[in-house]
Amino acid sequence: MDVRASGAKAGDPRAPGARPPAAPPRERADGPPQPAPRPDDLPDGLVVADETGRVTCFNAAAARITDTPADRALGRPLERALPLEDLEGRRWWALTDPYGGPVTRVAQPERNLLLPGGREVLVSARYVRERPTAPVRRVVVSLRSTETRRRTERSHAELIATVAHELRSPLTSVKGFTATLLAKWDRFTDDQKRLMLETVDADANRVTRLIAELLDISRIDSGRLEVRRQPVDVTAAVRRHVQAHTAAGQCPERFVIRVREPLPPLWADPDKIDQVLGNLLENAVRHGEGTVTIEVAPAPPPRGGERAAGSAQAGDTAARAERTAVTVSDEGPGIPEESMGRVFTRFWRGSKRGGTGLGLYIVKGIIEAHGGTISVGRAPGGGARFRFTLPVGAPAGLA
Repeated sequence: MDVRASGAKAGDPRAPGARPPAAPPRERADGPPQPAPRPDDLPDGLVVADETGRVTCFNAAAARITDTPADRALGRPLERALPLEDLEGRRWWALTDPYGGPVTRVAQPERNLLLPGGREVLVSARYVRERPTAPVRRVVVSLRSTETRRRTERSHAELIATVAHELRSPLTSVKGFTATLLAKWDRFTDDQKRLMLETVDADANRVTRLIAELLDISRIDSGRLEVRRQPVDVTAAVRRHVQAHTAAGQCPERFVIRVREPLPPLWADPDKIDQVLGNLLENAVRHGEGTVTIEVAPAPPPRGGERAAGSAQAGDTAARAERTAVTVSDEGPGIPEESMGRVFTRFWRGSKRGGTGLGLYIVKGIIEAHGGTISVGRAPGGGARFRFTLPVGAPAGLA
């Protein structure tokens, strides 16, 4: 049969036996196809050995972790390119025998091993087979430095040591005073009893605050810090904290409150904002000197047109633009320039006047959980200047 007689042309998909034309390559909506990641792009060390046990891939991270150039490792037997020992000094590859071991094995779980020189490294391996129980075609090894884990362990150890130290003092005081009162109650006057009980109450409050700080740190580190937004009068909150300090014996003239009206409506967690203000004011009073100035004012929007969290409506430009800024500054010695980057880290202490070194770390976590920012600098009077901003407007569900 002549296909041309039926109107079909050469190459026409209607022609018998003709292949349909290949579909044009599809482009991604967001631009041209991106190149596949290379082994050197990976943050962890990657070592691959073929079915003969010779290394075919040794990425940049593996070279850095093992201190072995890639060109010295490629093509060498795996056990020589990556000489590993367990913590008891046994050669790891001879012990595990990846190519001659049980055919049901598919991987080695991550564990601590030693490189030459005694350096520790976290190693895991996977055995690639074409089908279950088939011979191993590739051994893929992942290497991770232990330095990150060591830093985490050191941080946890410091936290435990700090907590133990901070708890020991108030608990010793509580135990001492209560034991004394129980043993010699009739020997003390009413004024003496009141003083002891007030001391016990203050130390119990100190323990409660420390436990609350630990819970906050746990929630911040795990990303579980909850923020329950309500309308907050931040000016009234500032005045309340200043009154608490003056009632505790501070001179009223030491505090100056400046408010620039009108302030946009602020929706935030009132308890956590109280915690932030209390911490910053206590920091200024304890570690600073001279006048403590608290300023409350509207703030410009963040750079780049970023929309403030919790703005009222998409069309409400003013609500998107406005933020509330609170600045707390003193006239003390201030913070050394080289310490500015560590102020909001755990255990940073600006002086030897007590404190756990956890307060400013928690303050930063609370502000960021609200979608705000916090910074530290030098005040005009030479002291420390802390400034935080919070997005304003009702949450979307209440707008």
